[in-house]
Amino acid sequence: EVMEDYREIIKEWRQRPTETYGGYHLADRPAPDPELTETGPRTPAGEYWRRFWFPICLSEEVTNRPLRKRILSEDLVVYRDGEGNCGLLHLHCSHRNMSLEFGIIEERGIRCAYHGWLYDYDGTVMETPGEPAGSPLCEKVKQGAYPVQEFQGLVFAYMGPMSEIPDFPMYDTFDLDGHELVPYRLSYPCNYLQVAENTMDPIHTVYLHTLVGETQFEETWGITPVLKFNDGETGLYSTLTYRVDDMIWVRTQQTVFPTFSHVGAFWETGKDEKYFVRSSITKWTVPIDDTNSMIIAWRHFGPAIDPDGKGKRDEVKIESVDFEGQTEARDYDEMQRNPGDYEAQVSIGPIARHAAENLGKTDQGVMMLRNRLRRGIRDVANGKPVVHYDGDKPIKNLYTQDTVMPIPKRDDMDDDELMAAVAEEVMRIVREGDNFAGAEREAFIIENLKKIKSDNRFVVGE
Repeated sequence: EVMEDYREIIKEWRQRPTETYGGYHLADRPAPDPELTETGPRTPAGEYWRRFWFPICLSEEVTNRPLRKRILSEDLVVYRDGEGNCGLLHLHCSHRNMSLEFGIIEERGIRCAYHGWLYDYDGTVMETPGEPAGSPLCEKVKQGAYPVQEFQGLVFAYMGPMSEIPDFPMYDTFDLDGHELVPYRLSYPCNYLQVAENTMDPIHTVYLHTLVGETQFEETWGITPVLKFNDGETGLYSTLTYRVDDMIWVRTQQTVFPTFSHVGAFWETGKDEKYFVRSSITKWTVPIDDTNSMIIAWRHFGPAIDPDGKGKRDEVKIESVDFEGQTEARDYDEMQRNPGDYEAQVSIGPIARHAAENLGKTDQGVMMLRNRLRRGIRDVANGKPVVHYDGDKPIKNLYTQDTVMPIPKRDDMDDDELMAAVAEEVMRIVREGDNFAGAEREAFIIENLKKIKSDNRFVVGE
């Protein structure tokens, strides 16, 4: 009788359409996309990345001991000498290749412990004490070195050719009234791109952060927004527009190439009127090598971004941040029960296989980011200069923001169309604010955003 039951099961399987149980035909995994994912020296994407400034560590990590770092598949050492100069050198001494992580930091420079060669922060060999007097080695040999810049608790590096070094990037979100920037760093055992794409994938907040597991931020994040993705010369931004009762909430998120991203307020509910509330995170996703990466960032604290004080400043540090699901520091049971960004990104694998994906309409932002990175990579390969900033102002304006205004539904207009029209007007005003800077820009934008709630294009008159 048991065997007869199994025969019936097999008979049923054989009667199924051939497209079911297709595991055999789908077992082969496609190869990764090396053009986008490999960032080591002399790779196409590596050459592109080496035309930008980006952070490599926190200032607090650079102490009176050398710090070994791996960035863009290069082994490096970071140090600060007694004069306060911060240096970023190739890890291995130019003499006999001992690691400078065991070097001795002096008043000026770092000395290799093996034979005493002394290096300045720009790679100049200052002393070769075992060599005869008059040895030409100090003039002949250079230790590999890169320029660094410390700013707001982060150490930035430029690892490209000095003939193409750009200005240090300065954006308006670096100095916002009512914001304190607290640096942190998180590690991911996977390729940088699958981490960086998160900002251009806004629909994941509906499911990953709200509907599938536990609510990780606010219940209103479970509302599917009206999406629009916008392309630009130096970056991309998306608008997410929500209907929350009689309020329309327009959120803007932005990525500046290659992976400099900005996220709006975490604890926003979309229920209270407000205008042009800025970033809660300013972050860079940086390749360590092809299968490891890090987010290095500032969390924004203060009344302007978190008036209810829900943020937890003391949790923001190296390998820790104050919102759920961002590191491996959780029980596996908790990861399975309530997965977050870390599990979503890392479980894709060491390097995502794009050819195995089946992208849909809501993945437009991800596709745009990949396409624009590919274009930039190929431009550099063809000898074209990288365009770093829109315009020539010393401080560049960003668009990341949250605006919530009272605009009820209309009987004579589809609500998705109404929300899309409101979002377009919000962004028209924000872009027009580029004619101003600082407090003047903020005042202009807020004043004009407030006019939207009484605009008869969007609100039915009494």
